[in-house]
Amino acid sequence: MLKDLHIAEVSEKVINQFPKGALLTVKSKDKLNTMTIGWGTLGRVWNKSILTVMVRFSRLTYDLIREADSFTVSFSMDDSLKQAINICGTKSGRDVDKFKECSLTPAYVDEIESPYIAEGDLHLICKTVYKNTMEPELLSEDLKDRWYKDNDYHVIFYGEVLKVLVKE
Repeated sequence: MLKDLHIAEVSEKVINQFPKGALLTVKSKDKLNTMTIGWGTLGRVWNKSILTVMVRFSRLTYDLIREADSFTVSFSMDDSLKQAINICGTKSGRDVDKFKECSLTPAYVDEIESPYIAEGDLHLICKTVYKNTMEPELLSEDLKDRWYKDNDYHVIFYGEVLKVLVKE
């Protein structure tokens, strides 16, 4: 059973969970993919609760999220998704059906195209409100040297958090 909460009730959990990994899920038309993320920002922009996620140009998820109007992020507070987070962080959706490989179940919220991962226990359901391509010349040299030696930069997606679902 899922309970609908306000983002403020789970914000600390979300921030603390990112380093352990989460699953970013996107559906666009008939294509569905999930990928592991370890970075994200939660805050208030445009008088809305906003979750930002970063997706590299090289990822299959980028091909989907750039066309989609929504995305979800699913967390596992008890590490039950640990194996899926590992697999989805090392394999590409171009080569393997991650849902089948990890026995993941897509679950939907009315009027949102992108599903969340039913096996997770905290889900942020987001409507994309802005996309921003990183500009390498504006990035500090130390970050470029550490994260972008291959010039595979991120696009930052801003999602208005429409729903927060937590397993009871």
